[in-house]
Amino acid sequence: MDAIKQYMKPKWWLIVIGALGVITGVVNFATAEDSAEMGWGEDYTANDVFYEKAWGLSQLPISIVALVSGLMLTGRARSIMAMTIGGGFWSSMLVLYPAGTDAGYGFMEIQMLVVITVIMGGLFTSGYLHLEDEEE
Repeated sequence: MDAIKQYMKPKWWLIVIGALGVITGVVNFATAEDSAEMGWGEDYTANDVFYEKAWGLSQLPISIVALVSGLMLTGRARSIMAMTIGGGFWSSMLVLYPAGTDAGYGFMEIQMLVVITVIMGGLFTSGYLHLEDEEE
């Protein structure tokens, strides 16, 4: 178990996932028209572009919380935040995935669900494994 725990440190999972979330959120906002075309096809509307911008911006608060949690929290509090963010994001994807596929949204492919499950599962697991550790 110690071999796994050394690679599953919630600090680094939170920092990396938070930083990637900020980057992908800003990129999605900046390239909303391209995202709308990939998601909805060539006949996308202004509403679709707005949706993509809103989706990009909606990533920012939780990504910033993840980043700050990794940098500022320690011990049990950091582990709880890793579990909360990982579990919460994963849960929202379980609802969004079927809704997106029913609507024909191009980004909702099974590969996306698998990637999100692995990443957020890793974040959750990192918190769980270190939940009872002493302060770092």
